[in-house]
Amino acid sequence: MPEAVTYRSLQDVVVRANRLFPDTRFFLSKDPAMPYVLGRELYRLCGRLGSKVRHGGMQGAHIALLGPNCAAWISAYFAVVSGGCTAVPMHLGTPDDELASCLERADVSLLLYDAACQAQADALQRLLPELQMQELHTFLQELNTDGDLVFPELKRDGMAALYFTSGTTAQSKCVILTHGNMGAHCTTAMAALPLSLDDAGLSILPPSHTFELMTNIVGALHCGGTLYINESLRTVKRNLQKYQPTILVVVPLVLQTLHKEILNTARRQGKLEKLQKGLKLSGALQAVGIDISRRLSQDVYDVLGHNLRYFLCGGAALDPELIRFFKCLGITVLQGYGITECCPIVAANLPGANRIGSIGRAFPCCETAIIDGEICVRGGSVSPGYYRDEAATAESYRGGWFHTGDLGRMDRRGFLYFQGRAKNLIVLANGENVSPEELETRLYQLDGVRDAIVYEKHQQITAEVYADPAVFPDAAALWQAVSEINRHLPPYKQIGNLIYRENEFEKTATQKIKRRAATEAAS
Repeated sequence: MPEAVTYRSLQDVVVRANRLFPDTRFFLSKDPAMPYVLGRELYRLCGRLGSKVRHGGMQGAHIALLGPNCAAWISAYFAVVSGGCTAVPMHLGTPDDELASCLERADVSLLLYDAACQAQADALQRLLPELQMQELHTFLQELNTDGDLVFPELKRDGMAALYFTSGTTAQSKCVILTHGNMGAHCTTAMAALPLSLDDAGLSILPPSHTFELMTNIVGALHCGGTLYINESLRTVKRNLQKYQPTILVVVPLVLQTLHKEILNTARRQGKLEKLQKGLKLSGALQAVGIDISRRLSQDVYDVLGHNLRYFLCGGAALDPELIRFFKCLGITVLQGYGITECCPIVAANLPGANRIGSIGRAFPCCETAIIDGEICVRGGSVSPGYYRDEAATAESYRGGWFHTGDLGRMDRRGFLYFQGRAKNLIVLANGENVSPEELETRLYQLDGVRDAIVYEKHQQITAEVYADPAVFPDAAALWQAVSEINRHLPPYKQIGNLIYRENEFEKTATQKIKRRAATEAAS
């Protein structure tokens, strides 16, 4: 594992990568215009933008980025932040009017867009005729010219980036992340996470998500490791086999999908019973210090790749049974908890301190407390608030703490446990409180359930499910499985109403269901 390093900002990450890994190919993708970027090339791009900012009057400009994951997007992001401007990442798939609203709210003066997003860029130009725009690769080509390199001194409390929250339950908020926030998080994360020069990663999450940026992307630059860029969720299986990564940064949906793919593959090959027996034996032997996990069916590793050691998982509630499943296969799931306002990781399980069912201990860059049942955070990685939104800032930042809106508890050893979103909590007429996330976890355990949310409708616990029609051809078939779940629940927690969806839910960039949109449509 690399030596401990103190970072003050993302600019420090670039400078160090240039010094230690000048000829390393970072962020390998299938983008023909820029299939990767060398450490020294990234350093030069950052320095050239710093010069342009100093001599061109762009100090503090808010520059948005829109495009798929690639070396060009990542290079432009680091150049903007390192050069003294403020980066505003935009999520792919956001509707034109919503995107235009975000650009206005963030006071964006320049939009850098990938050519793949030309149609949306044209639509945005019509909605915001005063907004300057430039194609991403063209912007980088113009930077990559002879001239001086400038790396301005970045103030600790200066704005590095503005991030819009996913807005699953309300309108998205514009989160300020400072250079100091990012530096504090990088320092802690790179010292804590199990990353090394020999690691290869596969970037599955969008770079506009702080979890991906502050783990996979910064991790590659910190360690000099290889990071391949995945094209879409449909190509994950193929790229796992092709690139054989050692570490994956994922959200629970990816683990759920891989779990079902492994079981379905074994079922098709008539090897499901053999696999289940092998998993049971592997788990029993691990309990006494004997590891036979890699001797299980090689078909499993044909799905996952043969070198995978760790999943770093966050972004939503995770079923502990998935962690045990992959542990029996010899792959450690390190579950964490984060939120954009904390840059994002607040707590995480780590090698040697991995408690299944918990979200880990607090990262040293922040302090956590449970106040009235809510997870609260303060420290160097915590955002100072929301951009030009005093009311939202005052609501979430109280008494010296950032109030996450997430319910939780902490045990005597400092491990945190996530117990659901406060805004999602179902309060029944009889006074009982029900966490929808708990019921959703049970629904996702059903083979054939692709997506599910649980909410209250007319004082009844309602489950809305999108399922594989080959497994559940209609609502009656699905209700039989839900009834079996209810048999193991106390009466007040039982699902009383079922909505069988025939189309997918609307989702965020990280594939989380937009809960508010779904519940409003059902009301």
